[in-house]
Amino acid sequence: MSAAAKDGRLAVVGLFAGIGGIELGLHEAGHESVLLCEIDEGARAVLEVRFPNVELERDVTQLRELPACDLVAAGFPCQDLSQAGRTEGIGGRNSGLVESVFRLLKDAEAPPRWLMLENVPFMLQLDRGEAMRYLTERLEALEYRWAYRVVDARAFGLPQRRKRVILLASRDEDPRVPLLTQDTGEPTPTFDIEGLACGFYWTEGLRGLGWAVDSVPTLKGGLDDRNTLAARDLVARG
Repeated sequence: MSAAAKDGRLAVVGLFAGIGGIELGLHEAGHESVLLCEIDEGARAVLEVRFPNVELERDVTQLRELPACDLVAAGFPCQDLSQAGRTEGIGGRNSGLVESVFRLLKDAEAPPRWLMLENVPFMLQLDRGEAMRYLTERLEALEYRWAYRVVDARAFGLPQRRKRVILLASRDEDPRVPLLTQDTGEPTPTFDIEGLACGFYWTEGLRGLGWAVDSVPTLKGGLDDRNTLAARDLVARG
């Protein structure tokens, strides 16, 4: 147990930290980041501002060991698991980097009590669930119990439809308790959109129209000017 955990706070390591969304939420809940790792230079600049006193490493594949911690949080790359990406699966060049998480857990002198992985929901069906099978088998081999659920940002009062799989695992506690015992239910659907803002994106992934009532759909990079103009025109015409 880390020093932080003695007073109810968890010492957190954030791998694939991005701009620190998960870590910022944990910080606001009273927990303490002790190490962050992120390779993207723009994201690292944000982390340096948000967490100025936290050690920041660049490359998870070069990270040799974990510091003493209670929770490892890893929103590992989704490019090979997303329907908008290459769909190469969990063994792909980017998403396969999650193996570094398991390497660090295996080599830890005192493995962290908790692990939280985050990724896109399409991985539940890609290759007949091979990604989840791989992740859970690796967790069980390291003596972690696990539970998962799909959460939507709209359930937390945010005006964006953004679904993500949260896979929570623990070596000594039941991960179902914090993950599954609180449920706000599905966002209430409405079919009367008069007076409501409606978000539109040209595509959401590769297979669906990005349309969301009283919120915006999941955003992605790479939208060109023609698609932007077409989307604006459609929204304007209602």
